[in-house]
Amino acid sequence: MMIVPKLAIIASALSTSTLARSLLQDGVQKVLEDASSADFKCDIPPALDPSKDGLPAARDIFSDHQALLLQVERHGTIVKIPSISYDDGGEPGEDPRWDVFYDLHRAFAALYPNVHLRMARDTVNTFGLVYTIKGTDPSLKPIMLTAHQDVVPVADASTWKYPPFSAHFDGQWLWGRGASDDKNSLSGLMSALEALLSNPYWVPKRSIVLALGFDEECSGRRGAGHIAQYLEKLYGPNSMALILDEGGMGLQLLGNDTLYALPAVMEKGHVDIWLELYVNGGHSSMPFPHTGIGIMSEFINQLESNPWKPKLIKGSPIYNHFVCQARYSPDAAPKITKLIHKGDLETLADELATIDRATQYRIQTSQAVDYILGGVKINAMPEYIKIGVNHRVAPQDSISTVKANILEQLKPIVKKFGLSVSAFKGEEHNPKISFDENPEDGVANPMYEVDYNGTLVLSSSQPTLVAPISPTSGPVWDIFSGTIQHSFAFEGGQVVPVGELMTGNTDTRHYLNLTSHIYRWTPTRQGRTADAHTVNERMDMNAHMEAVRFYYDLVRNFDASRAAALDEETNVGEL
Repeated sequence: MMIVPKLAIIASALSTSTLARSLLQDGVQKVLEDASSADFKCDIPPALDPSKDGLPAARDIFSDHQALLLQVERHGTIVKIPSISYDDGGEPGEDPRWDVFYDLHRAFAALYPNVHLRMARDTVNTFGLVYTIKGTDPSLKPIMLTAHQDVVPVADASTWKYPPFSAHFDGQWLWGRGASDDKNSLSGLMSALEALLSNPYWVPKRSIVLALGFDEECSGRRGAGHIAQYLEKLYGPNSMALILDEGGMGLQLLGNDTLYALPAVMEKGHVDIWLELYVNGGHSSMPFPHTGIGIMSEFINQLESNPWKPKLIKGSPIYNHFVCQARYSPDAAPKITKLIHKGDLETLADELATIDRATQYRIQTSQAVDYILGGVKINAMPEYIKIGVNHRVAPQDSISTVKANILEQLKPIVKKFGLSVSAFKGEEHNPKISFDENPEDGVANPMYEVDYNGTLVLSSSQPTLVAPISPTSGPVWDIFSGTIQHSFAFEGGQVVPVGELMTGNTDTRHYLNLTSHIYRWTPTRQGRTADAHTVNERMDMNAHMEAVRFYYDLVRNFDASRAAALDEETNVGEL
Protein backbone atom coordinates (compact mmCIF):
# COMPACT_ATOMS: atom_id res chain seq x y z
CA MET A 1 0.00 0.00 0.00
CA MET A 2 1.39 3.40 -0.96
CA ILE A 3 1.96 5.83 1.88
CA VAL A 4 1.08 9.51 1.63
CA PRO A 5 3.77 11.85 2.94
CA LYS A 6 3.04 14.41 5.59
CA LEU A 7 5.20 17.10 4.03
CA ALA A 8 5.34 20.38 5.89
CA ILE A 9 8.27 22.65 5.16
CA ILE A 10 8.67 25.41 7.70
CA ALA A 11 11.21 28.05 6.75
CA SER A 12 11.46 31.51 8.16
CA ALA A 13 11.24 34.53 5.90
CA LEU A 14 14.32 36.58 5.09
CA SER A 15 14.87 39.37 7.57
CA THR A 16 15.97 42.83 6.46
CA SER A 17 19.50 42.24 7.74
CA THR A 18 19.68 38.90 5.97
CA LEU A 19 18.57 40.51 2.73
CA ALA A 20 21.16 43.24 3.17
CA ARG A 21 23.91 40.69 3.76
CA SER A 22 22.74 38.63 0.82
CA LEU A 23 22.88 41.72 -1.38
CA LEU A 24 26.34 42.49 -0.04
CA GLN A 25 27.49 38.99 -0.82
CA ASP A 26 25.86 39.19 -4.26
CA GLY A 27 27.67 42.50 -4.69
CA VAL A 28 31.00 40.94 -3.81
CA GLN A 29 30.24 38.16 -6.25
CA LYS A 30 29.37 40.66 -8.96
CA VAL A 31 32.71 42.39 -8.42
CA LEU A 32 34.45 39.06 -8.83
CA GLU A 33 32.42 38.19 -11.91
CA ASP A 34 33.13 41.55 -13.54
CA ALA A 35 36.78 41.75 -12.52
CA SER A 36 39.07 41.87 -15.52
CA SER A 37 42.50 40.34 -15.64
CA ALA A 38 43.52 42.92 -18.24
CA ASP A 39 44.97 45.13 -15.52
CA PHE A 40 46.65 42.28 -13.64
CA LYS A 41 50.02 41.50 -15.15
CA CYS A 42 51.65 40.10 -12.01
CA ASP A 43 54.20 42.86 -11.77
CA ILE A 44 56.32 42.36 -8.65
CA PRO A 45 57.36 45.23 -6.33
CA PRO A 46 61.03 45.36 -5.34
CA ALA A 47 62.53 43.26 -2.56
CA LEU A 48 62.86 45.13 0.71
CA ASP A 49 66.05 44.81 2.75
CA PRO A 50 65.66 46.06 6.36
CA SER A 51 69.41 46.40 6.98
CA LYS A 52 69.35 50.21 7.14
CA ASP A 53 67.96 50.03 10.69
CA GLY A 54 71.35 48.82 11.96
CA LEU A 55 69.96 45.72 13.71
CA PRO A 56 71.65 42.33 13.34
CA ALA A 57 70.66 40.51 10.15
CA ALA A 58 68.14 37.71 10.53
CA ARG A 59 70.55 35.20 9.02
CA ASP A 60 73.23 36.14 11.56
CA ILE A 61 71.07 35.33 14.58
CA PHE A 62 68.72 32.58 13.33
CA SER A 63 70.89 30.34 11.18
CA ASP A 64 73.54 28.55 13.24
CA HIS A 65 73.17 25.27 15.10
CA GLN A 66 72.84 26.90 18.50
CA ALA A 67 69.96 29.02 17.26
CA LEU A 68 68.29 25.89 15.91
CA LEU A 69 68.64 24.08 19.24
CA LEU A 70 67.19 27.08 21.07
CA GLN A 71 64.16 27.02 18.77
CA VAL A 72 63.78 23.27 19.26
CA GLU A 73 63.70 23.89 23.01
CA ARG A 74 61.19 26.74 22.73
CA HIS A 75 58.94 25.07 20.21
CA GLY A 76 59.18 21.67 21.88
CA THR A 77 58.25 23.09 25.28
CA ILE A 78 55.08 24.61 23.82
CA VAL A 79 54.17 21.48 21.83
CA LYS A 80 54.46 19.32 24.97
CA ILE A 81 51.58 21.20 26.58
CA PRO A 82 48.28 19.60 25.43
CA SER A 83 46.33 22.81 24.92
CA ILE A 84 43.37 21.09 23.28
CA SER A 85 40.11 22.82 22.46
CA TYR A 86 37.03 20.61 22.34
CA ASP A 87 33.90 21.06 20.27
CA ASP A 88 31.77 20.34 23.34
CA GLY A 89 33.83 22.60 25.60
CA GLY A 90 32.17 24.82 28.15
CA GLU A 91 33.11 28.36 29.04
CA PRO A 92 36.51 29.25 30.55
CA GLY A 93 36.27 29.05 34.31
CA GLU A 94 33.48 26.47 34.08
CA ASP A 95 35.05 23.69 32.02
CA PRO A 96 38.27 22.49 33.73
CA ARG A 97 39.68 21.23 30.42
CA TRP A 98 40.69 24.83 29.67
CA ASP A 99 42.96 24.97 32.73
CA VAL A 100 45.94 23.53 30.84
CA PHE A 101 46.21 26.92 29.13
CA TYR A 102 47.52 28.32 32.41
CA ASP A 103 50.51 25.99 31.97
CA LEU A 104 50.99 27.29 28.45
CA HIS A 105 50.99 30.91 29.64
CA ARG A 106 53.58 30.11 32.31
CA ALA A 107 55.73 28.53 29.60
CA PHE A 108 55.46 31.67 27.47
CA ALA A 109 56.70 33.79 30.37
CA ALA A 110 59.67 31.49 30.95
CA LEU A 111 60.65 31.11 27.29
CA TYR A 112 60.24 34.74 26.24
CA PRO A 113 61.32 36.94 29.16
CA ASN A 114 61.92 40.10 27.10
CA VAL A 115 58.49 39.87 25.48
CA HIS A 116 56.98 39.78 28.96
CA LEU A 117 59.27 42.47 30.30
CA ARG A 118 58.73 45.03 27.55
CA MET A 119 55.28 44.29 26.13
CA ALA A 120 52.03 44.89 27.99
CA ARG A 121 50.14 41.62 28.42
CA ASP A 122 46.36 41.65 28.66
CA THR A 123 44.13 38.64 29.07
CA VAL A 124 40.81 38.58 27.24
CA ASN A 125 38.10 36.13 28.28
CA THR A 126 40.54 34.35 30.62
CA PHE A 127 42.83 32.68 28.08
CA GLY A 128 43.03 35.07 25.14
CA LEU A 129 46.31 36.99 25.15
CA VAL A 130 47.07 40.41 23.71
CA TYR A 131 50.68 41.62 23.90
CA THR A 132 51.35 45.25 22.97
CA ILE A 133 54.38 47.49 22.72
CA LYS A 134 53.60 51.11 21.98
CA GLY A 135 55.52 52.76 19.17
CA THR A 136 57.07 56.20 19.41
CA ASP A 137 55.06 57.50 16.43
CA PRO A 138 51.32 57.44 17.23
CA SER A 139 50.47 58.51 13.68
CA LEU A 140 51.38 55.04 12.38
CA LYS A 141 48.79 52.30 12.53
CA PRO A 142 49.96 49.23 14.49
CA ILE A 143 50.78 45.94 12.84
CA MET A 144 48.91 42.96 14.27
CA LEU A 145 50.48 39.50 14.35
CA THR A 146 48.25 36.58 15.28
CA ALA A 147 48.33 32.87 16.03
CA HIS A 148 46.25 30.47 18.10
CA GLN A 149 47.24 28.56 21.19
CA ASP A 150 44.91 25.58 20.85
CA VAL A 151 45.28 22.27 19.02
CA VAL A 152 42.86 19.58 17.93
CA PRO A 153 42.41 16.42 20.01
CA VAL A 154 44.37 13.22 19.43
CA ALA A 155 42.13 10.29 18.50
CA ASP A 156 44.51 7.44 19.36
CA ALA A 157 48.00 8.16 20.67
CA SER A 158 49.10 4.57 20.07
CA THR A 159 48.98 5.11 16.29
CA TRP A 160 51.66 7.82 16.38
CA LYS A 161 55.31 7.11 15.62
CA TYR A 162 56.22 9.18 18.68
CA PRO A 163 53.86 10.18 21.50
CA PRO A 164 51.84 13.18 20.29
CA PHE A 165 52.87 15.45 23.16
CA SER A 166 56.49 14.33 23.43
CA ALA A 167 57.81 16.95 20.96
CA HIS A 168 60.37 14.40 19.78
CA PHE A 169 63.12 15.96 17.66
CA ASP A 170 64.91 13.61 15.26
CA GLY A 171 67.48 16.12 14.05
CA GLN A 172 65.21 17.55 11.35
CA TRP A 173 61.55 17.11 12.30
CA LEU A 174 59.83 18.02 15.55
CA TRP A 175 56.90 15.64 16.07
CA GLY A 176 53.74 16.41 17.99
CA ARG A 177 50.20 17.70 17.94
CA GLY A 178 50.35 21.40 17.12
CA ALA A 179 53.96 21.24 15.90
CA SER A 180 52.62 22.64 12.64
CA ASP A 181 49.11 23.94 13.35
CA ASP A 182 49.56 26.47 14.80
CA LYS A 183 52.31 26.46 17.38
CA ASN A 184 54.78 26.79 14.52
CA SER A 185 53.51 30.32 13.92
CA LEU A 186 53.06 31.04 17.61
CA SER A 187 56.60 30.17 18.70
CA GLY A 188 58.04 31.74 15.54
CA LEU A 189 56.34 35.09 16.15
CA MET A 190 57.25 35.17 19.83
CA SER A 191 60.85 34.21 19.06
CA ALA A 192 61.21 37.00 16.50
CA LEU A 193 59.82 39.54 18.96
CA GLU A 194 62.05 38.17 21.74
CA ALA A 195 65.10 38.77 19.55
CA LEU A 196 64.06 42.34 18.76
CA LEU A 197 63.14 43.21 22.34
CA SER A 198 66.32 41.71 23.78
CA ASN A 199 68.05 44.81 22.44
CA PRO A 200 67.29 47.40 25.13
CA TYR A 201 68.02 50.24 22.71
CA TRP A 202 65.47 49.14 20.13
CA VAL A 203 62.10 50.85 20.50
CA PRO A 204 59.68 50.52 17.60
CA LYS A 205 58.25 53.57 15.87
CA ARG A 206 55.10 51.62 15.03
CA SER A 207 53.10 49.86 17.73
CA ILE A 208 53.04 46.06 17.59
CA VAL A 209 50.09 43.93 18.68
CA LEU A 210 50.42 40.17 19.14
CA ALA A 211 47.01 38.50 19.52
CA LEU A 212 46.72 34.85 20.55
CA GLY A 213 43.31 33.20 20.47
CA PHE A 214 42.64 29.94 22.25
CA ASP A 215 39.78 28.20 20.43
CA GLU A 216 40.45 28.70 16.72
CA GLU A 217 39.89 24.98 16.15
CA CYS A 218 36.33 25.50 17.45
CA SER A 219 35.58 28.61 15.36
CA GLY A 220 37.37 31.15 17.60
CA ARG A 221 34.23 32.57 19.18
CA ARG A 222 35.59 32.66 22.73
CA GLY A 223 39.14 33.68 21.82
CA ALA A 224 39.53 35.80 18.70
CA GLY A 225 35.87 36.77 18.86
CA HIS A 226 36.41 38.48 22.22
CA ILE A 227 39.86 39.79 21.25
CA ALA A 228 38.38 41.47 18.17
CA GLN A 229 35.82 43.31 20.30
CA TYR A 230 38.53 44.30 22.77
CA LEU A 231 40.82 45.68 20.07
CA GLU A 232 38.06 47.47 18.18
CA LYS A 233 36.95 49.17 21.38
CA LEU A 234 40.56 50.14 22.15
CA TYR A 235 41.72 51.24 18.70
CA GLY A 236 38.57 51.62 16.63
CA PRO A 237 37.60 50.07 13.29
CA ASN A 238 40.12 49.99 10.44
CA SER A 239 42.86 50.73 12.95
CA MET A 240 45.54 48.20 12.00
CA ALA A 241 48.04 48.57 9.17
CA LEU A 242 48.11 44.84 8.56
CA ILE A 243 46.98 41.60 10.16
CA LEU A 244 49.12 38.51 9.57
CA ASP A 245 47.68 35.16 10.63
CA GLU A 246 48.31 31.51 9.81
CA GLY A 247 47.16 29.94 6.56
CA GLY A 248 47.70 30.25 2.85
CA MET A 249 49.67 27.80 0.74
CA GLY A 250 53.17 28.53 1.96
CA LEU A 251 55.99 28.56 -0.59
CA GLN A 252 55.96 26.51 -3.80
CA LEU A 253 59.05 25.99 -5.94
CA LEU A 254 58.38 25.46 -9.66
CA GLY A 255 61.37 24.35 -11.65
CA ASN A 256 64.58 25.45 -10.02
CA ASP A 257 64.22 29.17 -10.45
CA THR A 258 60.78 30.41 -9.31
CA LEU A 259 59.53 30.31 -5.74
CA TYR A 260 55.87 31.28 -5.37
CA ALA A 261 54.74 32.73 -2.04
CA LEU A 262 51.00 32.14 -1.75
CA PRO A 263 49.34 34.04 1.09
CA ALA A 264 45.56 33.75 1.27
CA VAL A 265 43.95 37.11 0.60
CA MET A 266 40.44 35.74 1.08
CA GLU A 267 38.68 32.84 2.76
CA LYS A 268 35.82 30.71 1.59
CA GLY A 269 32.58 30.96 3.50
CA HIS A 270 31.47 28.31 5.96
CA VAL A 271 28.25 26.73 7.13
CA ASP A 272 27.51 23.44 8.87
CA ILE A 273 24.16 21.82 8.07
CA TRP A 274 22.63 19.51 10.66
CA LEU A 275 19.99 16.89 9.87
CA GLU A 276 18.09 15.34 12.77
CA LEU A 277 15.66 12.52 12.02
CA TYR A 278 12.98 11.40 14.46
CA VAL A 279 11.24 8.12 13.48
CA ASN A 280 9.28 5.30 15.02
CA GLY A 281 11.39 2.66 16.71
CA GLY A 282 10.60 -0.88 17.70
CA HIS A 283 12.05 -4.35 18.15
CA SER A 284 14.61 -5.32 15.57
CA SER A 285 13.02 -8.73 15.07
CA MET A 286 10.21 -6.96 13.20
CA PRO A 287 12.01 -4.09 11.42
CA PHE A 288 10.63 -1.57 9.00
CA PRO A 289 11.92 -1.88 5.43
CA HIS A 290 14.33 0.92 6.36
CA THR A 291 15.44 1.91 9.84
CA GLY A 292 16.15 5.52 10.63
CA ILE A 293 19.83 4.87 9.94
CA GLY A 294 18.89 3.44 6.56
CA ILE A 295 16.83 6.53 5.72
CA MET A 296 19.66 8.82 6.79
CA SER A 297 22.08 6.75 4.72
CA GLU A 298 20.02 7.55 1.66
CA PHE A 299 20.37 11.23 2.45
CA ILE A 300 24.15 10.85 2.74
CA ASN A 301 24.41 8.89 -0.50
CA GLN A 302 22.32 11.48 -2.33
CA LEU A 303 24.54 14.34 -1.16
CA GLU A 304 27.83 12.59 -1.87
CA SER A 305 26.60 11.51 -5.31
CA ASN A 306 25.90 15.13 -6.24
CA PRO A 307 28.95 17.29 -5.43
CA TRP A 308 29.16 20.96 -6.26
CA LYS A 309 30.68 22.06 -9.55
CA PRO A 310 34.01 23.89 -9.92
CA LYS A 311 34.12 27.41 -11.32
CA LEU A 312 37.04 29.75 -11.95
CA ILE A 313 36.26 33.46 -11.72
CA LYS A 314 38.26 35.92 -13.77
CA GLY A 315 40.15 38.30 -11.51
CA SER A 316 39.83 36.07 -8.44
CA PRO A 317 42.93 35.26 -6.38
CA ILE A 318 43.35 31.74 -7.75
CA TYR A 319 42.96 33.04 -11.30
CA ASN A 320 45.61 35.68 -10.64
CA HIS A 321 47.89 33.01 -9.21
CA PHE A 322 47.82 31.16 -12.50
CA VAL A 323 48.28 34.40 -14.44
CA CYS A 324 51.55 34.74 -12.50
CA GLN A 325 52.46 31.14 -13.17
CA ALA A 326 51.78 31.59 -16.88
CA ARG A 327 54.11 34.60 -16.88
CA TYR A 328 57.00 33.37 -14.74
CA SER A 329 56.79 29.57 -15.19
CA PRO A 330 55.02 29.06 -18.53
CA ASP A 331 56.50 25.62 -19.07
CA ALA A 332 55.62 24.26 -15.64
CA ALA A 333 52.07 23.48 -16.79
CA PRO A 334 51.80 24.23 -20.53
CA LYS A 335 48.11 23.33 -20.76
CA ILE A 336 47.22 25.76 -17.97
CA THR A 337 49.35 28.47 -19.57
CA LYS A 338 47.59 27.94 -22.91
CA LEU A 339 44.12 28.09 -21.33
CA ILE A 340 45.02 31.26 -19.39
CA HIS A 341 46.13 32.98 -22.60
CA LYS A 342 43.07 31.67 -24.43
CA GLY A 343 40.70 32.81 -21.69
CA ASP A 344 38.84 29.49 -21.62
CA LEU A 345 37.90 29.52 -17.95
CA GLU A 346 35.40 26.68 -18.11
CA THR A 347 37.93 24.23 -19.51
CA LEU A 348 40.59 25.62 -17.18
CA ALA A 349 38.33 25.04 -14.16
CA ASP A 350 37.79 21.43 -15.21
CA GLU A 351 41.53 21.00 -15.68
CA LEU A 352 42.39 22.50 -12.28
CA ALA A 353 39.81 20.32 -10.53
CA THR A 354 41.70 17.21 -11.65
CA ILE A 355 45.09 18.25 -10.22
CA ASP A 356 44.47 17.47 -6.55
CA ARG A 357 41.93 18.10 -3.81
CA ALA A 358 43.65 21.29 -2.63
CA THR A 359 43.26 22.85 -6.07
CA GLN A 360 39.77 21.47 -6.70
CA TYR A 361 38.31 22.91 -3.54
CA ARG A 362 39.75 26.37 -4.10
CA ILE A 363 37.30 26.69 -7.00
CA GLN A 364 34.46 24.52 -5.70
CA THR A 365 32.18 24.47 -2.67
CA SER A 366 33.00 21.45 -0.54
CA GLN A 367 30.57 19.29 1.40
CA ALA A 368 31.69 16.64 3.86
CA VAL A 369 29.53 14.43 6.06
CA ASP A 370 31.72 14.55 9.15
CA TYR A 371 29.38 13.67 12.00
CA ILE A 372 26.88 10.88 12.59
CA LEU A 373 25.00 9.77 15.68
CA GLY A 374 22.33 7.07 15.88
CA GLY A 375 21.24 3.92 17.62
CA VAL A 376 21.42 2.97 21.28
CA LYS A 377 21.11 -0.84 21.18
CA ILE A 378 21.70 -3.61 18.66
CA ASN A 379 18.17 -5.04 18.93
CA ALA A 380 16.26 -1.74 18.91
CA MET A 381 15.51 0.31 15.83
CA PRO A 382 16.89 3.81 16.37
CA GLU A 383 14.41 6.60 17.02
CA TYR A 384 16.86 9.49 16.65
CA ILE A 385 19.65 9.91 14.11
CA LYS A 386 21.76 13.01 13.52
CA ILE A 387 24.31 13.88 10.85
CA GLY A 388 26.41 16.99 10.27
CA VAL A 389 27.54 18.21 6.85
CA ASN A 390 30.41 20.70 6.74
CA HIS A 391 30.44 23.16 3.82
CA ARG A 392 33.20 25.55 2.78
CA VAL A 393 31.47 27.95 0.43
CA ALA A 394 33.20 29.08 -2.76
CA PRO A 395 32.84 32.72 -3.88
CA GLN A 396 30.39 31.80 -6.65
CA ASP A 397 27.99 30.27 -4.10
CA SER A 398 26.41 31.42 -0.85
CA ILE A 399 25.02 30.09 2.42
CA SER A 400 21.54 30.47 0.98
CA THR A 401 22.37 28.37 -2.08
CA VAL A 402 23.92 25.70 0.15
CA LYS A 403 20.68 25.44 2.10
CA ALA A 404 18.65 25.39 -1.10
CA ASN A 405 20.82 22.62 -2.54
CA ILE A 406 20.39 20.49 0.59
CA LEU A 407 16.61 20.83 0.40
CA GLU A 408 16.52 20.02 -3.30
CA GLN A 409 18.71 16.95 -2.85
CA LEU A 410 16.60 15.65 0.03
CA LYS A 411 13.25 16.26 -1.62
CA PRO A 412 12.78 12.83 -3.31
CA ILE A 413 13.83 10.96 -0.16
CA VAL A 414 11.50 13.04 1.99
CA LYS A 415 8.69 12.04 -0.36
CA LYS A 416 9.75 8.43 -0.41
CA PHE A 417 9.42 8.02 3.34
CA GLY A 418 6.59 10.46 3.99
CA LEU A 419 8.55 12.70 6.30
CA SER A 420 7.53 15.99 7.81
CA VAL A 421 10.26 18.61 7.56
CA SER A 422 11.16 21.66 9.61
CA ALA A 423 13.87 23.55 7.76
CA PHE A 424 16.12 26.27 9.18
CA LYS A 425 13.39 27.75 11.34
CA GLY A 426 14.22 31.22 12.65
CA GLU A 427 17.55 31.43 10.81
CA GLU A 428 19.09 33.96 8.45
CA HIS A 429 20.38 33.23 4.93
CA ASN A 430 17.32 31.07 4.14
CA PRO A 431 16.39 30.18 0.56
CA LYS A 432 12.97 30.53 -0.99
CA ILE A 433 12.05 26.97 -1.89
CA SER A 434 8.82 25.00 -2.02
CA PHE A 435 8.24 21.28 -2.25
CA ASP A 436 5.91 19.66 -4.77
CA GLU A 437 3.78 17.39 -2.61
CA ASN A 438 3.53 14.63 -5.19
CA PRO A 439 4.15 11.25 -3.57
CA GLU A 440 4.08 9.15 -6.70
CA ASP A 441 7.77 8.82 -7.53
CA GLY A 442 10.10 6.62 -5.56
CA VAL A 443 7.80 5.83 -2.65
CA ALA A 444 8.54 2.70 -0.65
CA ASN A 445 5.78 0.24 -1.59
CA PRO A 446 5.59 -2.70 0.78
CA MET A 447 2.57 -5.02 0.68
CA TYR A 448 1.41 -3.69 4.04
CA GLU A 449 1.11 -0.20 5.45
CA VAL A 450 4.23 1.34 6.94
CA ASP A 451 4.08 4.50 8.99
CA TYR A 452 7.56 5.78 9.79
CA ASN A 453 5.99 8.77 11.55
CA GLY A 454 9.18 10.60 10.67
CA THR A 455 10.20 14.21 11.15
CA LEU A 456 13.35 15.68 9.66
CA VAL A 457 14.69 18.84 11.31
CA LEU A 458 17.33 20.88 9.48
CA SER A 459 19.43 23.59 11.13
CA SER A 460 22.72 25.33 10.49
CA SER A 461 25.62 26.59 12.59
CA GLN A 462 28.74 28.73 12.19
CA PRO A 463 27.49 30.71 9.18
CA THR A 464 30.42 32.70 7.82
CA LEU A 465 30.26 34.75 4.64
CA VAL A 466 33.01 34.64 2.04
CA ALA A 467 35.69 37.06 3.23
CA PRO A 468 36.49 40.24 1.29
CA ILE A 469 39.63 40.18 -0.85
CA SER A 470 42.61 41.92 0.72
CA PRO A 471 44.58 44.31 -1.52
CA THR A 472 47.50 42.95 -3.51
CA SER A 473 48.85 46.33 -4.49
CA GLY A 474 49.70 49.52 -2.67
CA PRO A 475 52.17 50.40 0.11
CA VAL A 476 51.13 47.76 2.67
CA TRP A 477 51.22 44.93 0.16
CA ASP A 478 54.53 46.21 -1.21
CA ILE A 479 56.14 45.94 2.24
CA PHE A 480 54.68 42.47 2.78
CA SER A 481 55.70 41.27 -0.69
CA GLY A 482 59.10 42.96 -0.52
CA THR A 483 59.90 41.31 2.82
CA ILE A 484 58.93 37.88 1.48
CA GLN A 485 61.22 38.39 -1.51
CA HIS A 486 64.13 39.48 0.69
CA SER A 487 63.70 36.72 3.27
CA PHE A 488 63.44 33.88 0.76
CA ALA A 489 65.76 35.20 -1.95
CA PHE A 490 68.02 32.59 -3.53
CA GLU A 491 70.80 32.72 -6.09
CA GLY A 492 69.67 32.42 -9.69
CA GLY A 493 65.98 32.48 -8.85
CA GLN A 494 63.02 34.76 -8.32
CA VAL A 495 60.45 34.93 -5.53
CA VAL A 496 56.90 35.71 -6.72
CA PRO A 497 54.37 36.63 -4.01
CA VAL A 498 50.76 36.44 -5.23
CA GLY A 499 47.47 36.27 -3.37
CA GLU A 500 45.52 33.03 -3.14
CA LEU A 501 42.29 31.69 -1.63
CA MET A 502 42.07 29.67 1.58
CA THR A 503 39.70 26.72 1.74
CA GLY A 504 39.47 26.73 5.53
CA ASN A 505 38.73 29.49 7.99
CA THR A 506 41.01 31.16 10.52
CA ASP A 507 40.62 33.52 13.44
CA THR A 508 40.69 36.36 10.90
CA ARG A 509 36.96 35.84 10.38
CA HIS A 510 36.60 37.82 13.62
CA TYR A 511 39.09 40.56 12.70
CA LEU A 512 37.56 41.84 9.46
CA ASN A 513 36.59 45.20 10.97
CA LEU A 514 40.16 46.00 12.02
CA THR A 515 41.72 46.35 8.56
CA SER A 516 41.23 45.45 4.92
CA HIS A 517 44.86 44.27 4.76
CA ILE A 518 44.52 40.73 6.15
CA TYR A 519 47.02 38.15 5.00
CA ARG A 520 46.78 34.52 6.05
CA TRP A 521 50.19 33.01 5.49
CA THR A 522 52.41 30.57 7.30
CA PRO A 523 55.85 31.14 5.73
CA THR A 524 56.74 27.49 5.25
CA ARG A 525 57.90 25.68 2.13
CA GLN A 526 55.54 23.03 0.80
CA GLY A 527 56.66 19.59 1.97
CA ARG A 528 58.33 20.95 5.12
CA THR A 529 55.30 20.43 7.34
CA ALA A 530 53.19 17.30 7.49
CA ASP A 531 49.97 15.76 8.78
CA ALA A 532 48.33 18.67 10.56
CA HIS A 533 45.11 17.54 12.29
CA THR A 534 46.03 13.88 11.93
CA VAL A 535 48.48 11.19 13.02
CA ASN A 536 52.20 12.07 13.12
CA GLU A 537 51.92 15.83 12.77
CA ARG A 538 55.42 17.29 12.48
CA MET A 539 57.45 20.34 11.52
CA ASP A 540 60.79 20.61 9.75
CA MET A 541 62.70 22.84 12.15
CA ASN A 542 64.96 24.22 9.42
CA ALA A 543 61.84 25.54 7.70
CA HIS A 544 60.65 26.86 11.06
CA MET A 545 63.88 28.89 11.29
CA GLU A 546 63.10 30.46 7.92
CA ALA A 547 59.72 31.54 9.29
CA VAL A 548 61.35 33.17 12.32
CA ARG A 549 63.70 35.09 10.04
CA PHE A 550 60.77 36.31 7.95
CA TYR A 551 58.78 37.50 10.99
CA TYR A 552 61.84 39.32 12.32
CA ASP A 553 62.35 41.17 9.03
CA LEU A 554 58.65 41.92 8.55
CA VAL A 555 58.49 43.83 11.84
CA ARG A 556 61.64 45.76 10.89
CA ASN A 557 60.40 46.71 7.43
CA PHE A 558 57.06 47.95 8.69
CA ASP A 559 58.82 49.89 11.42
CA ALA A 560 60.92 51.68 8.82
CA SER A 561 57.93 52.66 6.66
CA ARG A 562 55.31 55.35 6.95
CA ALA A 563 52.74 53.21 5.14
CA ALA A 564 49.28 53.10 6.72
CA ALA A 565 49.50 56.32 8.69
CA LEU A 566 46.37 57.35 10.57
CA ASP A 567 45.80 60.40 8.40
CA GLU A 568 45.72 58.39 5.18
CA GLU A 569 42.48 57.57 3.46
CA THR A 570 41.99 53.81 3.44
CA ASN A 571 39.44 51.91 1.41
CA VAL A 572 37.81 49.63 3.97
CA GLY A 573 36.82 46.33 2.45
CA GLU A 574 38.73 47.11 -0.74
CA LEU A 575 38.37 44.37 -3.30
